Amino acid sequence: MTTFNSGISNGTCYYAENTETKGDFVPCGNSAIQAWPCCKLGSFCLSLGDANACWEAKSGNTYIAGCTDPSFGSPNCGRKPPVFHEQEWVPINQACKDLNANSMATNVTNWTGCKVDDDSIELIKLPLAACTPYCDTEHVIYAGSSSLAAFASLPVLRGSSIFWQNNFVPPPTPAPGYSPGTPTGVVGTSPPTATSTAPPSNDGPLLSPAAKAGVGVGAAVGGLLIIFAIAGLFILCLRRRRDRKDAETAGAPAGPGYDRYPPPETATYHFPAPSPSAVDGHHQQQPGSPPPPPFTTGTYPYHYQQAPRQDAEAYTGYKSELPADERFIPGHSPQPSAVSAVSERSPPPPGSSIAATPASAYGNTYDSR
Repeated sequence: MTTFNSGISNGTCYYAENTETKGDFVPCGNSAIQAWPCCKLGSFCLSLGDANACWEAKSGNTYIAGCTDPSFGSPNCGRKPPVFHEQEWVPINQACKDLNANSMATNVTNWTGCKVDDDSIELIKLPLAACTPYCDTEHVIYAGSSSLAAFASLPVLRGSSIFWQNNFVPPPTPAPGYSPGTPTGVVGTSPPTATSTAPPSNDGPLLSPAAKAGVGVGAAVGGLLIIFAIAGLFILCLRRRRDRKDAETAGAPAGPGYDRYPPPETATYHFPAPSPSAVDGHHQQQPGSPPPPPFTTGTYPYHYQQAPRQDAEAYTGYKSELPADERFIPGHSPQPSAVSAVSERSPPPPGSSIAATPASAYGNTYDSR
């Protein structure tokens, strides 16, 4: 015996004879079992086998759309007057007071249609002017109860199960003689569970507008949470992969032998000037004072004073420099000046003569070794 999943929306919807719908209109059940009216995703299916209507909370529209029977011969298909025949969905209302007041039948409400664009596939709020021109018997779509009971709540996303309302139980097997066409456009594939069936209503056979809106909003929020969770996991995986690549790149050596030859360091040398407390008024170094630093390559603040020369008129200037092979002898503190430690003594000007000057005429004593 063939078993059928009665908790899914399965089948092809037609808004006119042999004309498939173009919008998100899906069956109110599994068309492999029987013919069903069609409503937009997120809507409530109303009054099966009677009005075969739909209700959507966001726009507030009560409407009829299509059917899974391409010939519209099933009692589960709504009827559209010729003026609305090419519309994918037709809003219906019971606001025609004069029409209902003049009705010969008691306790019967006439629901008439409203005009929308033939290519409209989205449910929109309509002004009253879209309905009042059709308040006559020619445009009555349904005559019956003023309250239409919900029997199913369609999911807002394809692939979810139907929520049955008001203790409605769909037939588990096709009726005798029913031979559906090839089912297409499956919306849900999971079997019904205890959580997919709405609890019985204790207040009557109808859902209040607030309850209907709550069911639709709850289903929408659940679908969004699932989408956000999947997106979050995807982003987390990308970040972990990027961090792993960064760690591998940071741990790689810079080149062969890099770990055996560290980069050289730049040394900075500071040579303090002689302390005034260690030198007397004649620039004599006191006992216990540290010797001056040895001369190496570089520029150092030491020079000696040159005594007045006897031939000052013939030679007016002399650049005092310290040859590279001379060594500073402790005993005198030279006056600060910038002297190159490696240089040559400047020659006298052409035609001048320099008399020998005794070493005692200098303020400092040097040992030329």
